[in-house]
Parts: sequence; C-alpha cells; structure tokens
Amino acid sequence: MDININFHWQMRHQGEKHDIDAILFHLLEAVQTEGSLKKATDRLKVSYRFAWGLVNKWESLLGHPLVILERGRGARLAPAGEKLMHGNRHLSASFSPELDNFATQFKREFEAILNRHHAEGFNIFASHGLAVGALRDLINQQSDFQLDLHFHGSLESLRALRNGDCHIAGFHIPVGELGHQVKQGYLEILNQETHQLIYVVKRNQGLMVAAGNPKQVKDIHSLADSNLTFINRQSDSGTRLLLDQLLQVNKVSASRIKGYLNEEFTHMAVAAMVASGAADVGFGIAPMADKFNLEFIPLVWEHYCLAVPNHLINDERVTEIISLLKSQAFHDNLAGYSGYDTARSGETVSFKEIFG
Repeated sequence: MDININFHWQMRHQGEKHDIDAILFHLLEAVQTEGSLKKATDRLKVSYRFAWGLVNKWESLLGHPLVILERGRGARLAPAGEKLMHGNRHLSASFSPELDNFATQFKREFEAILNRHHAEGFNIFASHGLAVGALRDLINQQSDFQLDLHFHGSLESLRALRNGDCHIAGFHIPVGELGHQVKQGYLEILNQETHQLIYVVKRNQGLMVAAGNPKQVKDIHSLADSNLTFINRQSDSGTRLLLDQLLQVNKVSASRIKGYLNEEFTHMAVAAMVASGAADVGFGIAPMADKFNLEFIPLVWEHYCLAVPNHLINDERVTEIISLLKSQAFHDNLAGYSGYDTARSGETVSFKEIFG
C-alpha cells in the first residue's frame, strides 16, 4: 500500500469554487524555464490549444494576465503568473517532506490496524537530500522490502537511531578541518565500536542567489551586507551547523545577518524562497540551485553517510541498500545534478576518514 498526500488549490470567484489543476502550475514553471509557450507544451506533452485555453480560463477568472506572449521573443510570466508559480513552489518545498513523513507513519499504523500481510518496512531517518530520496525510490521499485524514509536534521536523525526509532540514520558532515571542528556533536551519539558508516555521496554546499547574481554576492562575508536578506535552515540540521561553523571561522557575526532567524526545513524550501524574491541569498546544496534556476557559489564539500548498527550490517536489507548505492541506476539517477560525486557510493568508510 502506498499513501501520497498532495496539495490542492481552490479559488472562490463570484461565489463559485474553482479547482486549480496541478497542470497550470507545471505549465507556468515550464514557460519560465523554456521562455516559450510552444516549448512548454512540448515539454509537458500537452497540446498548444489545451495550454492556451487553460491560461485564458485563469486569466479571465483572475482578471490579470498570467503569461505574456511577445512576437518574436517567446513568452514570459506576468507578475500574477510568477506569484502563483512561486507560491506553489514554496508550499511544496516547505511542506512536502513533512507530508511524506506523515504519510509514511500513517501507512504503517493503518496497515497494522488492517492486519495486512506485507513486506516488513525498514526505517531510515535522514537529513534532507536528493541522494537519499533517489535511494528510497530505487529500493521501493526493485527490492522485496519497503523503505520508510523520514526527513529530519542530521543530529535529530542520529538521536532517533540511538533511541531505537529507526534502523539507519543518514547524516552529513563537512570534509576536512570544518568537519573536525563540528565532529563532537556527532561522536556523542555515534560510536565506532557499535556502528558502521556507509558512504552515500559527496556533495557541495554553498550560497544560492538569483540568476546573474544581481546583488553581487561573493562569499560568506557578503551575508553581513545590510542590503541582503538571508534565509536560513533550522537549528539541529547539518546545514545549519555547517553555516554556523563557516560564520565562526570567517568571523562573521550572525547578528549582522538580516534574516538569520528566518528558517526553512529543507534545501528545496530555501531555494524556493530565493527564487521567489522573498530572500536574496540562501545556503544549501548545488542541485537545488539548478532546480530553481539560481546561481550557485560553492563553499564546501561534505560527506553524506548512513550510520548502521553493527548488528544490522549483514542484514539482507542493508546488503541490498549497499548494492543499490553501487549500482549504475543510482549513479545515473544523480548524474544530472551538479555538486554531487558518487565515486564512493556504497563503500564502507572508517570513522577516522569521516571524522578525523
């Protein structure tokens, strides 16, 4: 049994309710990316006539244009179209991981009530990222067991592992000296005598800004510019720990950063806020900058690993996870993302290598 929970937009106009089909949001995103209504319809595999009718319908209901067509210059989003697109993006980016977590938990509890006979689930609590999501999808498509993936911050995930709330925990930590400086929080929970580390991916984190970098953001020191608005990650996330360490090393006071206390819970939500113009700069992974057509300023590489209790390392489900991490399918799934290195995916790595 699979349970998916999605957003549903509805608008009331002159006393009548109108459901906004998801295709409208997909169309607006495609127009922004392609710069052409025709190319957008080709990308979505819908007819030009259907797309034109959909746009006209909602322009009529709203009383404002959504898409501006310019002879010889393609198409671009009008302010109302941009607002709708960014609103849907932000909602999805902010709440989809929490809805996924709820759906996963509800499915398990509901199946227990129904007394259904199904493959035993396997729980991973992990820091949000595309690589672990790709792993989950491969397992659920190709394996005999279902992987229940819950997104939480790195330290929160490791605490869940210690408390027996999950089988495996996914976390990330910066490479090199920065990692050495923050390792204590991880090693208070993990122990090389009782845990094995499986490498998932090496990834790059940095600053995400609007295309063309209009505010001329250069590095971590730029965050103290009073003309910039920043969007942060939540406390206890590995990304927040990394940012705070970068600020400390570079002697940048958090109190000087406008928006430091404004938090989002995923890389996607941070990127969506920057893309919408609600923030000028965010800190996160390179693929999210690509996804939202943002410019990326790389700052630091980090390890993303799975922590596995020793008593599970030979479990057939863990063996399957390692096999899939090494598979061509996993590599191909991430091949299109910048800032990801899968050369060591699936390797068992030592505590010394990761934590120094």
